[in-house]
Amino acid sequence: MESIIKGLSKTGLAGLRVKSPFTIPSGIVTTVPSVIARIARDIPAIGFLTTKTLSVVARAGYREPVIHEYYPGCFVNAVGLANPGARKFLEAMQPLLPLHDNKPLIVSIMGGNDAEFLECALILDPIADAFELNLSCPHVKEAGQSIGSDPDTVRTIIRLLKKQIQKPIIPKLSPNLADIPGMARLCEEEGADALCLINTVGPGVATDTEGNPVLTNVAGGVSGSGILPIGLKAVREAALVVNIPIIAAGGIASPEDVRAYREVGASLFSVGSALAGMGTTQIADFFEDMVNSLEQQPAQTSAARCLAASTRTTYFKTYVAENTPFGHELFKLRFDKGPECPPGSFFFLRLPGVGEKPFSPAQDVEPVYLMRTVGPFTRALAQLKPGDSIYMRGPYGKGFPEPQPSRPLVLVAGGTGAAPIILAAARWPAAVSRAFFGFSDHVSDTFQDEILTTVPSACIAIDPPGQIGEVVRLLADDMAMQSAIYEECQAFICGPGPMMDAVIALMGQKTPKERLFTAREDIMRCGIGLCGSCGTKSGLRSCIDGPVMHPE
Repeated sequence: MESIIKGLSKTGLAGLRVKSPFTIPSGIVTTVPSVIARIARDIPAIGFLTTKTLSVVARAGYREPVIHEYYPGCFVNAVGLANPGARKFLEAMQPLLPLHDNKPLIVSIMGGNDAEFLECALILDPIADAFELNLSCPHVKEAGQSIGSDPDTVRTIIRLLKKQIQKPIIPKLSPNLADIPGMARLCEEEGADALCLINTVGPGVATDTEGNPVLTNVAGGVSGSGILPIGLKAVREAALVVNIPIIAAGGIASPEDVRAYREVGASLFSVGSALAGMGTTQIADFFEDMVNSLEQQPAQTSAARCLAASTRTTYFKTYVAENTPFGHELFKLRFDKGPECPPGSFFFLRLPGVGEKPFSPAQDVEPVYLMRTVGPFTRALAQLKPGDSIYMRGPYGKGFPEPQPSRPLVLVAGGTGAAPIILAAARWPAAVSRAFFGFSDHVSDTFQDEILTTVPSACIAIDPPGQIGEVVRLLADDMAMQSAIYEECQAFICGPGPMMDAVIALMGQKTPKERLFTAREDIMRCGIGLCGSCGTKSGLRSCIDGPVMHPE
């Protein structure tokens, strides 16, 4: 592969050692340090890495939904430049450097003025091989496009950074600029080392079938295959007036798209929305196929455009059939209909104007969800009445594998993590050998009876006042008495992180970890692998590489 990718880029990147011209754009997939490090290691065809846009002060961004596929391969998104802040990102990223094969790290930064850009760059300078300047986000006030559309402001920012920072500077320009050639020329004159074109188009608005805006922010940047002609136009106009490298971004989904950008003047290529729905291994295969196809003549290329037959965020409307409390701040929602779901996979539930969150069902087809009231969204769910409508999308992620017939199945659940465990027990009742359900407070007798109807052999543990971990103690006692079962078993585990850690540590003494399966409850915002917010310590993304995984 190395011999192939050497010939793809006509130029370097501001003096940096870049073996391949491919990257993933800021804000997609490689948004947390662990994922950046894993992608750098596992995907040879990616030559340099780009962080999400970082600010001096942490930004919470917008509430979910933050991304929506309104047509196959076409997206609208408004994450709101959410990030942990420059100092926190620096602390997390430093131990993972240098990246595999010394791949350069391009750090994307933002600011409301030149001083904020400089402060952010100075904080992140120890980890940056170059800085990308976000002058182009279309849906955040007083940042991004609102800064990057003013020539005097852009001139001041680049001039200040070139004076104070000894790293390449790469402005990322908006396709919405009235004069792209003029801004590109200005950037080069002030010392920019390369350009990135384009950021998302818009903003635009996507609505559901009843006219409700899907994004919580209402408006969002438009990306995906539909903006390819706009990106080609912008790159062509910039390339005619500058002599610095151009990183092309916007609608790339095939080798043909890369060739098109190369012909209009780009030398490096950023692939983003086309990666929707791909796990880490699939992304590696995608880029390898891209490189191999580029070696062929265009007429011989068989790689198809990366478009799904239907959108990956399609919502369907259902109605509440039952809303029943079963414990302190615990309630059970049942809907009138829904699709089948592998145990451990999940759906996003959405209330227009309120938001959306991911949940695994305890029952599919006539879906049942176990909820705990913890924030504004679940409080709104708790107020739903029979007949109220709600939107669903999914299922997403990898569920529990079908149990091996020769091995006893052990189930361990905590709190609302009982939901996928109950669905697994109902799906494979003959495989269940042991089952443990733990709750931190009393749950109703009716709910306990429902568990026992599905899993007659289940042990249900309620933590005594002031104590936690009763379910782990029950498990430990059973392991002591039935050691042979745990040496041979498979185990499905779901619950709060500390509980799962304790169960893994305990069962790992007898059960090989490759036979332990955990359904992770990480923060998930998109469900299709693009936002990267669910990155694990090992650099996988829970929503797409999981959520069911072996212990890390």
